[in-house]
Amino acid sequence: MDILVNKYRSSHKLLNFNHLMQIYEKNYQLLMIALEFISDQQKTSTILLKDNLVLYEPISVSKYTNIFRLYHKFKHHANSAQTSSYSLKPHLIYTLYKDAKLLEAKTLKESREFHSQIDNKIAINLGVYNWLKYMIEKKHIYQ
Repeated sequence: MDILVNKYRSSHKLLNFNHLMQIYEKNYQLLMIALEFISDQQKTSTILLKDNLVLYEPISVSKYTNIFRLYHKFKHHANSAQTSSYSLKPHLIYTLYKDAKLLEAKTLKESREFHSQIDNKIAINLGVYNWLKYMIEKKHIYQ
């Protein structure tokens, strides 16, 4: 029985703290590309992605960290003549650690509680990584 368990463990790579830190580093690098186009990171700014707007909303800005939200502003598609829009704020809060060069995404629940599962952190931050990578690689125009 122990042989089967050890064989299973060795054949499947476990995600751990080192993987999470690598995701944080990659997210930082990708976000820095997008933030180059924001002149003042201390106030709400807009990044244009094709026809969609991504809003950058700072919560707290200090010497070593930026805490902020990113969310989309959608246009109503029911009536093409209507120019109003609406926003759906996600339950994600981003923390940019400038000195460590890391970007961490947390849910509102995780930001209120100190303890959270590493699997949840990896899943959330991997989703952010894929989203940022998609935006950067598709070479959308940022403004």
